[in-house]
Amino acid sequence: ATETQARVTWFGRCEALGSDGAYISGATITIRRGGSVAGVLPVSAMRLRGEHNVANVLTACATAAAMDLSVEAMETGIRTFRGVAHRLESVGRAYGATWVDDSIATSPERTIAGIRAFSEPVVLLLGGREKNLPLEGLAAEVAARARAIVCFGEAGPLFHAALSTKAPQSALVEGLEDAVEAATGFVRRGDVVLLSPAGTSFDAYPNFEARGRAFSAFVAALPGFEREEAQ
Repeated sequence: ATETQARVTWFGRCEALGSDGAYISGATITIRRGGSVAGVLPVSAMRLRGEHNVANVLTACATAAAMDLSVEAMETGIRTFRGVAHRLESVGRAYGATWVDDSIATSPERTIAGIRAFSEPVVLLLGGREKNLPLEGLAAEVAARARAIVCFGEAGPLFHAALSTKAPQSALVEGLEDAVEAATGFVRRGDVVLLSPAGTSFDAYPNFEARGRAFSAFVAALPGFEREEAQ
């Protein structure tokens, strides 16, 4: 970047001293543009969850700043953007908990990122077709953060054998619909029920999108379900 003739805009959690870009100041997403500094909004006001999405928002703000978009336009976009389907997508509320579709998480590493997106206790739904990937990191995350795990599908027995001793509670069931039903027995008010399977969908569904849609339908059929409304 020190050698390019192009205009350089930086982004990251820390300010690139004296340079234009987007960064975190205190707990606020902030931009520097032409020597002027402006706060966009608190990180806590983002609807998206997870550190990776903070990085995504900083990237977007840096790009918007370089294109001379207003701070107000950036704030509105961040506050209202709900994310992309099946990627930490909030389906709604039931049994006092928030139910989240992260069906795109087809590896243990993506599931770890999904768990870390939430400060609340997590009831984790795992399963599908596994990729023969290491589970040690996921086991440590389950031990630290999960209230319960529910394992389903072709990889259910493998995941249950590897992870059930790490969680306070666990269940091994046949399919995704059974997993949703089993989760209702573990969940407490204020929890997150997270479908972040750590395996592909191909044992039961043609793709992760179809699996996510099925999950949403099963959750929507639960007693007292309330869908999250767009704001």
